[in-house]
Amino acid sequence: MTRTQISLRLLHFGRPLMTPLAVSVTFRVLQMCLGIALYGVGAWGVVHVASGDPSVIVPVAVAMVVMAFAKGLFRYVEQYAGHYVAFKLLAMLRDDFYQRIEPQAPAGVEGTRTGDLLARVMKDIDRIEVFYAHTIAPSLAAVIVPVISLSVLGAGYSPVVALVLAPFLLGVGVVVPWLSHRAAATAATDLRRARGEISQHLTDGVQGVREVLAFGYGTRRLAELEALGSSGTSAISRLGTLISMRRGLNEFLVGAGVITILLTGWAQGLSWQDIAVTVAIGLATFGPVLGVEEFMADLEQAFAGARRIWEITDRPPLVTDPPAPEPRPATASIGFDSVTFAYPGQSPPALSGVSFTVPAGSRYAVVGASGSGKSTLVSLLLRFWEPQSGTVCVGGTPVDRLGLNDLRDLVAVVGQRTFLFNDTVAANLRLARPDATQEQLEAVCRQAALHDTIMEMPEGYDTVVGEMGERLSGGQRQRLAIARALLKDAPILVLDEATSELDVHTEAEIQRQIDDLARGRTLLVIAHRLATVTDADRILVMDRGRLVEQGTHRELLARQGAYARLYARQADDLDRAAG
Repeated sequence: MTRTQISLRLLHFGRPLMTPLAVSVTFRVLQMCLGIALYGVGAWGVVHVASGDPSVIVPVAVAMVVMAFAKGLFRYVEQYAGHYVAFKLLAMLRDDFYQRIEPQAPAGVEGTRTGDLLARVMKDIDRIEVFYAHTIAPSLAAVIVPVISLSVLGAGYSPVVALVLAPFLLGVGVVVPWLSHRAAATAATDLRRARGEISQHLTDGVQGVREVLAFGYGTRRLAELEALGSSGTSAISRLGTLISMRRGLNEFLVGAGVITILLTGWAQGLSWQDIAVTVAIGLATFGPVLGVEEFMADLEQAFAGARRIWEITDRPPLVTDPPAPEPRPATASIGFDSVTFAYPGQSPPALSGVSFTVPAGSRYAVVGASGSGKSTLVSLLLRFWEPQSGTVCVGGTPVDRLGLNDLRDLVAVVGQRTFLFNDTVAANLRLARPDATQEQLEAVCRQAALHDTIMEMPEGYDTVVGEMGERLSGGQRQRLAIARALLKDAPILVLDEATSELDVHTEAEIQRQIDDLARGRTLLVIAHRLATVTDADRILVMDRGRLVEQGTHRELLARQGAYARLYARQADDLDRAAG
């Protein structure tokens, strides 16, 4: 994506704020014109005093004070309006980033590194502030102000002086930035990428600090960080070299421009007083154009940041709402019909020709070895992914014909890995139902055997659980997740090895509560311990992505097939553990 394309896209995004942006541009032009006028009036006053006319001192001084005051006021308005636009648009960009990435999750962002993603949404978007606050107004002023200044020089003093000054202004504002724009863009992109890598490395280091300390990984971890920092330093060094080169060329052009004005004015027969004023105005005219150099280096980083953001947000969602969603089904049955699915880049398929039906209000269990495709069933049920072939239905309606919000409102899931926000217990519970009362929170926590534990915490339900729930044990996190699912009160309840981290006594207690609560609901239990699902209405046995058996516990044991072998293996493991 070229700079022009990026600029046009950013401008299009900022259309709602064009009015304050226009205010910023207008007042920047005014205050810069006043700045040039200050130089011109000052020079005019000095040459008149030097020529023996001290009567101009007072009016010139008054005029300069008024202009300086007005210039400061205009500068304030310009900065206020420009930064209002910038920070408002940064918030809009972050909202847009989330709105675009949320439909991609989880399939579209799987494999994306958390730290790098965080660097994009925070640091890269922050860099775009340069475009809105420090680029648009200075760029327009760098064109408008010199045109006004050259017009004044040409009309008031000498058109030839204005003509000979113009190429130097173009050299400073256009030619010098163009000479290094490709190298600067490459260095800026490398710098943004290096900072993303560093952010990811630091995120991993903080989250895995226990492992780093336990395995003596600290020294090597710091060495890795130093290597990543070196790549960023290299990019900064290249940017610094380019900036120094540009500024050196600009200083040369400014000096050459001033000398050219002097020689041209002398050749045109201007008086020394007029030459002094034209030199002052010409020198001041370089100010707005030199402003281009001030933002060029940061602008390249803004463009690089925009590219990195759009690399993520421009990905098409793998799953979208249908054009005309069908109404929510009246029943809560689950159906898989010849479903085949493979994760991107993986072979063989995670599911291959899987077909089964879970009647509404029944309790089904899915068992099988790790990697047999059990959790993939849940992902397809919630439409996190689309199957390559076959149909997944809820209430007899294919899930791809239901609105995503409607579909996911029908299903409450407790997964193997429980994510908790760094907020209170109550806030994490209300994720399922924001308007839940305190009594409802306590009721579901009692059903999940968690209420007494919460009441022993320092602030009860207002206790902050810490980042990713680190202040809770694994079992407590899972019980909180179960309570949250119960609070949602959805017609379909899916337990994806939800009790795997609980002790046998607590698991049995919660299982009894879930059995009572599941009456009238469709319950799908994905279990690792077969002993927890022996009383299911039907057990589905998965093996390497295929549904190899289904039936009741007794029927499956009698067949002496895959289920019987799994059951016998777990019984042997328990016997060895007991021995």
